[in-house]
Amino acid sequence: MASTTFGGSDKGYDMSLWYDSKIFKVSWFAMLFAVGAEVVFQRVFGYS
Repeated sequence: MASTTFGGSDKGYDMSLWYDSKIFKVSWFAMLFAVGAEVVFQRVFGYS
């Protein structure tokens, strides 16, 4: 992504391909799980 504009029709920057990938979905749910686990951990172990 050297000389192309952001969001251009570059083959290395295909948003539909990126959003439809399994890696994105897995990382999205992993991030949600990490945030939820953090909140539960702080509540259970007396985060004040």
